[in-house]
Amino acid sequence: MNKTNTQNLFIGLMSGTSADAIDVALVTIDNQSIRLIDFIDYPNEHQIDLCKLNSDAQISLKQLAKLHAHLANNFADAALAMLTKHGLEPEEITAIGSHGQTIFHAPELGMSLQIGHPAIIAKKTGIITAADFRVDDMALGGQGAPFAPAFHQAILNPKTPTLVINIGGIANVSYLQPKQPPLGFDSGPGNALMDELCQRNFNQAYDLAGQLAQQTPPDTSWLADLLSDPYFSQPSPKSTGREYFNQAWLSRYPTSRSALTQLSTLNQLTVESLASAIETLNSPAQTPCYICGGGAYNTTLLKRLQVRLHTHPIKTTEHLGINPDAIEAMMCAWLACNRITNLPTPLKSITGAGKNTVLGGLWHP
Repeated sequence: MNKTNTQNLFIGLMSGTSADAIDVALVTIDNQSIRLIDFIDYPNEHQIDLCKLNSDAQISLKQLAKLHAHLANNFADAALAMLTKHGLEPEEITAIGSHGQTIFHAPELGMSLQIGHPAIIAKKTGIITAADFRVDDMALGGQGAPFAPAFHQAILNPKTPTLVINIGGIANVSYLQPKQPPLGFDSGPGNALMDELCQRNFNQAYDLAGQLAQQTPPDTSWLADLLSDPYFSQPSPKSTGREYFNQAWLSRYPTSRSALTQLSTLNQLTVESLASAIETLNSPAQTPCYICGGGAYNTTLLKRLQVRLHTHPIKTTEHLGINPDAIEAMMCAWLACNRITNLPTPLKSITGAGKNTVLGGLWHP
């Protein structure tokens, strides 16, 4: 393989709420022009332990420290795999941006905890590592999430109103308008509850293309119960995670319906909460809506969302030439670039922080 042009190269590392893989993006950034060179999914060796934390947040300090270190080594190995693939040396990468693995997000406390210590990543890879991005925003009264709308604005720079939906374990919405600061917030569950149900009841990691959910209609009564949760009607700014929308949350709304009906209903829950979120943004009719994240491949979810938002054309970011899976890892590379250059990240309009600020810290090899 030919060696990549090494000018302004960054690596972004992201492990989302599903913890199913470490997303690795090799990105070039020049004058805020962001281009994806390559993207790989690297196995997350600690998915089982991380998912246990979603259902039971109790963990000993020794267990936490062990997971913190082991996950950091996993992140470092993922970055090194990208270097090896492209024949790159550590000094050819300007910086790594590592989001870390969120294990607890508590905006009401002004704190968000990510593990996978960046010092280990920096030392093992030999590359400056930027990380711990959320707390700077929270220290200014912000939610510390989501970051996605700011990145969507940076990478798309749309000339007309545009909506972007990221459907990971949790879903979030971005509303982008020319010459206006970006807007956005977490709408609620994305794939996480559906994935857990598939793993528990159907012995598969997720509902491929929504093939199971499409087999039966959702239970409208149970759906109404789920949508009665106050988070959905809470005004923005707001953010959430799997420390809220998890099996304990779901158990508050018991149902006797079959696993298949439950799955279909959870699919519709993601649809309804996203559609309601978008309606609060008052975007013009025919505003395009681009889907990214793992949910971009859930055909049933996208078809249902198109029915629900009939005036907004639903497409994936593939239509923009951007891999739907790569966007969050690309965002981490962009956050590293912002940190290296001391550039404030425009989150004030999204998170409610007192001002835009430089996010995160730097760890040197």
